[in-house]
Amino acid sequence: MSEVKNIHVCLVAISLGTGGAQRVVAAHSEMFAALGYRVTVAILRDPIDYVYSGELLHLGGKNPIHNAPPRATQSWQRLWRLYRFIKVHRPDVIVDHRSRTSIFKEWVYRKLIYGKTRVIYVCHSAHAPIYLTDRPQRFGRMTTKYSEHVGVSRYITQDLMRKYGLKHRSYIPNFVSAQWLAQGDQWLAQAKTGSPIKAPYLLWFGRLDESVKDIRLLLEAFAHSTAKKQGYKLIILGSGPDALALQNRAKDLRVEPSVEFLSFDPNPQGLIKGARCVCLTSHYEGFPMALLEALSLGTPVISLDILSGPDELIHDGVNGLLVRERNSRIFGQAIDTLCLDESFYKGVKSKAQSSVAGYGADKVSQQWKELIEQAYDHD
Repeated sequence: MSEVKNIHVCLVAISLGTGGAQRVVAAHSEMFAALGYRVTVAILRDPIDYVYSGELLHLGGKNPIHNAPPRATQSWQRLWRLYRFIKVHRPDVIVDHRSRTSIFKEWVYRKLIYGKTRVIYVCHSAHAPIYLTDRPQRFGRMTTKYSEHVGVSRYITQDLMRKYGLKHRSYIPNFVSAQWLAQGDQWLAQAKTGSPIKAPYLLWFGRLDESVKDIRLLLEAFAHSTAKKQGYKLIILGSGPDALALQNRAKDLRVEPSVEFLSFDPNPQGLIKGARCVCLTSHYEGFPMALLEALSLGTPVISLDILSGPDELIHDGVNGLLVRERNSRIFGQAIDTLCLDESFYKGVKSKAQSSVAGYGADKVSQQWKELIEQAYDHD
């Protein structure tokens, strides 16, 4: 094993709560600490839901009320604090996990705040305006010096980034941590006394944001399914701006008695492990942690074949089902196949966990180690 280098890595993120990308940031902090690096986690605002390693630099922003933009003075104060930290503590490498929607703001970050510090930009979504700004080609030109780009799916790295001319690209997928798996095993041991939910159930978990997640389609698919008529429940786990609208939609579809909405839980392993399957109906993703986390715990999955990630994780008919068309009746048929065909279910469940063996922390951490030390040695 090579000698551990005295490298200071600063992770920059919006927060450490509520979403899959934020869970990845927390996992990265633990991974970098395990590699022997000094770690700072800089977050722009609350919440902090996930366990992290290293020093926390909270830049002072509070979790904003939905649709209420923060005052400009608050935003610039946060940027100033980050600038002062980088100026004084001089991290060797910055790993930027923020969503990046404005080319002007990214010019401020790259040219004024980060300066000549090496930056690794992580892209968590196949929807370019979220992570490559409203001017992705200009963003690509702006980040040719002192910059690397990591895509969490092959599509993001090989197609999306290439399309917009981003150079210095690397594909490094998300991973499941040993802590995540250990908590799943702990729940399984406790579950011998009985599942917290008595009826068999399907599970969706994440942020309740219809502009991305399209949970309405899942509610409609469940309404069409025979599984609902045979006693299956649908559990919706998460919080977000569209919670009330989704509850009303369940009422309109007359499936409210069979649908249970649960608040966000930073440790959902128990519900995942006890589910018949985990479903995903998003308009787009990056590398969906919900699917990876479910499969890692041995739970089969059903997903629309969207950009990007599901087709990299799901082998259709082997560890789950990949639905090619955005159609609630077709998705409902997939639900019935997995819920009501016991032989098929046992087959996909037996292969679920082994199908994602390549996404363990050990393998992925080596890819990150090479990239971090390459960036460090570049200076």
